[in-house]
Amino acid sequence: MNLDQIKYILEVAKEKSLTRAASNLHVSTPAISKSISQLEKELGITIFHRSRQGTVPTTEGKKIINSGLEILSILDELQKDLATGTITKTFKIGCGPSLTYVIYDAYLLFKEENSHVQIEIIEMDQDEILKALKYKEIDIAFSPFDIEELKNANMQDSMVFDLIYTGHACVYVSKHSSLYHKDIIYTEDIKDEKVVLYNSKRAQLLNEKFLKNVQPFLTSNNVEVLRTSVLYGHAICIIYDFSFKNNSDVKNGNLAAIPLGNPNLINFDFWSIRPNNTGISVEVSNFQHKVIKLLRA
Repeated sequence: MNLDQIKYILEVAKEKSLTRAASNLHVSTPAISKSISQLEKELGITIFHRSRQGTVPTTEGKKIINSGLEILSILDELQKDLATGTITKTFKIGCGPSLTYVIYDAYLLFKEENSHVQIEIIEMDQDEILKALKYKEIDIAFSPFDIEELKNANMQDSMVFDLIYTGHACVYVSKHSSLYHKDIIYTEDIKDEKVVLYNSKRAQLLNEKFLKNVQPFLTSNNVEVLRTSVLYGHAICIIYDFSFKNNSDVKNGNLAAIPLGNPNLINFDFWSIRPNNTGISVEVSNFQHKVIKLLRA
């Protein structure tokens, strides 16, 4: 398929006539007819039905037309970028809330090398991520899942799943907390503590396991609210080991991440997930590499 053939097909589809399409494009009718026939033979399909009512696309032809429209749109954008001297790329990233800070740090590292790439980071719960991937609303996602969740989602054939990190739960406390200097915190140590909880299905399961009898101080679906609550000593928080580890308040000692010493401690697998029919661009692969590097640092 070449660009002329795409233009011919789109014009015929618009005019429903080979003759009018040829006139509009300033070529002969036989030239357009021959070009489309050659493409039909090459692809092994029929693109148009020709009848007294006009020339109308077949089901296969409609797919070719839609693809042709996308190609011309991409070429138009490329020409505009070349005219202004800038070529930009854009991709969207979905991330579980516990990964927000890691994804942002990866973004800062990525932009140092890829100033031409625009990134939109969208914080999502697990169910939202799977739905967005299914409908191709995001290019890649980073989130915790257990293997059964992925199997039950019935997306093995349409998605690529890469296990990028296995983390564990820990307790984040402020330097003002009586727990601050502990090496390990056990469930009985926090039975009288005020706790902030992330409001998600996975977080609820986590908290039901470790905090059955603890009354939450606050629930929120904003990790910054959780971090601030802990920072100022209002409460403690059970969250993944890496969630705040690169945050300045952890590095300067205002916050501490203390392992949760529980015999039933569960590890959590974190995955990158992307559609398997789109391939992975150099930029997306580069971003994924930076996320993995930060998680494993």
